[in-house]
Amino acid sequence: MTKEKPLGLGLVGCGGFGLFCMEAFSQLPDVEPVAVADVVPAAAQHAGERFGVPAFLNPAELIARDDIDLVHVATPPSTHHGLVLAAAAAGKHVLCEKPLAMNLAQADEMLAAVAQAGVIAPVNFVLRYNAVTDAVSAILASGVLGQPLSARLTNCASDDKLVAEHWFWDKSVSGGIFVEHGVHFFDLYRHWLGPGEVISAHTESRGPVDTPKGPVVCEDRVTCTLRHQSGAIASHYHGFDQAGPMDRTDHRIVCELGDIRVAGWIPLACEVDALVDEAGAVKLAELCSGAEIETIERFPTGQDILGRGKLRPVTRRVRMRYEPETDKQAIYAQSVRALLADQIAYIRDGSHQRRITEQDGRDAVALAQAAAEMAG
Repeated sequence: MTKEKPLGLGLVGCGGFGLFCMEAFSQLPDVEPVAVADVVPAAAQHAGERFGVPAFLNPAELIARDDIDLVHVATPPSTHHGLVLAAAAAGKHVLCEKPLAMNLAQADEMLAAVAQAGVIAPVNFVLRYNAVTDAVSAILASGVLGQPLSARLTNCASDDKLVAEHWFWDKSVSGGIFVEHGVHFFDLYRHWLGPGEVISAHTESRGPVDTPKGPVVCEDRVTCTLRHQSGAIASHYHGFDQAGPMDRTDHRIVCELGDIRVAGWIPLACEVDALVDEAGAVKLAELCSGAEIETIERFPTGQDILGRGKLRPVTRRVRMRYEPETDKQAIYAQSVRALLADQIAYIRDGSHQRRITEQDGRDAVALAQAAAEMAG
């Protein structure tokens, strides 16, 4: 059987993350970097020299090339709509950085254009291609901990590179924190807990800060609460208000028989504290191969414990720590490679079931828009 030729990859947006992804993607046998583009001449030139490919200042020139099969859009959010529509019109597949779009109307127009063109345009939701994320999904799906009841995301992000003039603070460019950043976690919690509905939202700002272009108000903290199909109530806090060394993210999911804690913006480890029976202890060990499991307390066999109105046949309380890898950058690179490999498998064979589809990007934007509108 003749091996199919690699897909020609073009990068639009040559910032730090675009370059990181291009480096990771170039290690896939099914991908060949062929061009880069950026409206900033120095950025385009640097990227072109780094990967040994032509560099353009106009993304339209890159999209028009016959050797481009897939366009990676790594530009500010307000540009995604136009770039994805242009790529689809040219018959090119797209991998879009988050968010898919600034609002739901744009997202729906993009999905329609992509479907008509017969190409794909998923969002680079890397958190879905992670061993710890998979472990949490498996634990929740197993029912070992009972029903999930509540969840809390605390995302304390650094703003040390986000000066007041940065496009991030301009909501006409970024969409604001719910849209620009929150979509990652709206998607992740939909994955863990089922579809959600925003039931409250709030924002806080600092400023105005004087800049050469005038005073700027920085909306730097947002919160929202969602009710998920699983029955869990999830609270999200995003703050771009931390010094660099204190950048941190953690999750806590409380269930009927214990809780799950996840550490890291890129999930690096999870810890489980739970009441289980013997079968449950074995199941946890199977779901998280290599995890450290410690029995904290044992209970008499046959003596059920009452919890949430039900008698629970538990035999012990256990604590488990699962940390499959520790190198954050390596895990990050593995995740973006796995995501693109998954999408390429679908391009090659339409029967392949992708983890992430265009609909996931659209649904995350819908939640982000609902939160932003409710916050006013």
